[in-house]
Amino acid sequence: MASAQPGVHALKLQPPSVSQTLRNGSNFIKWDEDLSTVSPVTLCVDPHGFYLYWTDQNKDTELLDLTLVKDVRTGRSTKTPKEAKLRELLDVGNLVGRLENRMVTVVTASDLVNVNQLNFIASQEDEAKVWCEELFSLSSNLLSHNLNRDHTDNGVIVCCSIVRLFSSDRKRVENALESCRLPYGRVNTSNYMCVHT
Repeated sequence: MASAQPGVHALKLQPPSVSQTLRNGSNFIKWDEDLSTVSPVTLCVDPHGFYLYWTDQNKDTELLDLTLVKDVRTGRSTKTPKEAKLRELLDVGNLVGRLENRMVTVVTASDLVNVNQLNFIASQEDEAKVWCEELFSLSSNLLSHNLNRDHTDNGVIVCCSIVRLFSSDRKRVENALESCRLPYGRVNTSNYMCVHT
């Protein structure tokens, strides 16, 4: 009779690896059906694979913690615009491929009830597929869910990034910042640009 080995299995966690494509960023069109808005953005991921962020033409940047991402979709399972006028705005120009195959829908949730979708459109199907696969891989990386992401390489936290990160719960964040005597809302933050860790 063969001797049995104890049922111990080691799971080796790999740190997130962000491709050069995601670090350098790609041009997308971000659309919002509720607001009927379409805006060109540059979509990027930070070198550590913690955050997805996009910058619009006015240089305004929005930030999303990748641990909040539950799914990333392209093709038939994406959200497509119902409004015909919005659909026409998105399916114009020299864009290559079917609209659905160029879409990237990022599904986020802070809990089981508050589920949101961010919708982006790439200029080509291959680009959408690469972003979809790599974003999902980063968002489902178990090791990155437990790494410290509270500081940059130089040990600085930008206060306005904290508010953007928790935009779904903005009022509570503003109240917490106010109680700590930190800037909140649309105030001059020149004296409070960063918090050293």
